Amino acid sequence: MLKTLRSRLLISYVVVIFVTLAVVGAAMLALVSQPEIRFSSALQRLDDLSRTGRNEITRLVSTGASRQRIIEVLDETAVQNNVRILVINARNSEVIYDSSTNDPWLGDIIQAQEITRRLLPSTDRFTFAARFQHSNGTRWLLYSRALSATGFDQQLVVYALPEPTPLAFFENIGFGRTLFRAGLLATLVAALLGMWIARSVARPLQKLAGAVEAITAGDYEQQLPLQGPEEVQRVAASFNIMSAEVGHTRNAQRDFVANVSHDLKTPITSIRGWSQALLDGTAVTPTDQQHAASIIYSESERMARMVDDLLDLARIESGQIALRQERLDLQLLLDRVYQSFLPHAQEHQIVLTLDAPSMPAVWGDHDRLVQVFANLVDNALTHTSAGGRIHLTLRRHGEKAVEVLVQDTGKGIAPGELSRIFERFYQVEKSRVRADGRRGSGLGLAIVKELVGLHHGRVLARSEVGKGSLFIVRLPVGHTTEGTTLVRRTP
Repeated sequence: MLKTLRSRLLISYVVVIFVTLAVVGAAMLALVSQPEIRFSSALQRLDDLSRTGRNEITRLVSTGASRQRIIEVLDETAVQNNVRILVINARNSEVIYDSSTNDPWLGDIIQAQEITRRLLPSTDRFTFAARFQHSNGTRWLLYSRALSATGFDQQLVVYALPEPTPLAFFENIGFGRTLFRAGLLATLVAALLGMWIARSVARPLQKLAGAVEAITAGDYEQQLPLQGPEEVQRVAASFNIMSAEVGHTRNAQRDFVANVSHDLKTPITSIRGWSQALLDGTAVTPTDQQHAASIIYSESERMARMVDDLLDLARIESGQIALRQERLDLQLLLDRVYQSFLPHAQEHQIVLTLDAPSMPAVWGDHDRLVQVFANLVDNALTHTSAGGRIHLTLRRHGEKAVEVLVQDTGKGIAPGELSRIFERFYQVEKSRVRADGRRGSGLGLAIVKELVGLHHGRVLARSEVGKGSLFIVRLPVGHTTEGTTLVRRTP
């Protein structure tokens, strides 16, 4: 029976309804356990009785009625209104009259817990209400109103009702019957709603199944119409996004293979050509032979760098790189990077400066972070001409993060290309030939992004054509992850 969508929806709705009703019942029990809810009706009734009683007692006293007549009136009031009436000595709280003949409290001392005035239905300051537990275990609400306008006299007329329990409160308002009727009505509505939703959901799901089968067969252009309930539309929209991403991934995979093939083919062609020149005797002079050997070495070194970069990316994406977690001083780490690139910068007449004050330590892999900042500095040197400047800065970013800025005065990056610079094999210089004559692989910034991500950080890029570029690496301090290192935020 539970194999069909309709039956599962029906059972699910019924279960949800009964659970909801149970939760509502429990919530109502918890709610009426609060004195301001549970006592409100009883306190209002006691307030009305005390007001009527005070007027009647005042009238009897003014007409000279005897004490016995007043007691008779109190007895009649107690019987007619099903309430207990006490007369208490105000000096020692002793009960001197009790309208109840069943276990009377005569001679008992009333020690009650006063109820806060904000719960009282009366604004008369000469009224009070209290909760009282008798020695026999019964709980009562007590209510009294002063007989004179000047305040309480030596004797108090107190009206008492049993303290309402949560279940008694429900019985009085008929909540149980209402809850049962609501359950039956909700079950009927659930059955009708389940059939309607099953019909409206099944049709889009059948289209979804067909589209999935088409993608499995290699057709990645599948898009579903946004029809049906909102949830089904969300599934369709998510499927459309997934389908587009799958197609994009397939295209990226083809581009990746094409780029790798291109970047490997070029050095292989050079190595083959110059090695052939050595073999067939075309390069006969020592100078030509030295030139051929130099090119063969340079191109093989380039292939080795590319293979290393590809292996790094593959290991990162497959989770095979295990970072060595250790406490790192970024000031010392950046100084090492600075010192290693300073001769190269001076050789190309570029001013390389470092501003790295002492900062809280970060946790990470020393060699991998050196690789990150070395790639960024090397990238800045590549795109900065003679007479330019490159500045490294270490500073705080909030209370839980630090950031390293690598800023250059190079050519800059156009806005349309800035969003793609972290893609593998993407290069702003389409010729792939660097300023120092070496060919880049287009993998350096992709590796930087992946390594920073492994350190729970974020790398950002800002650039303006003709003025230079700024790369920001944000890393959390200590072992805690700082949200601003994961969410884009203007520095």
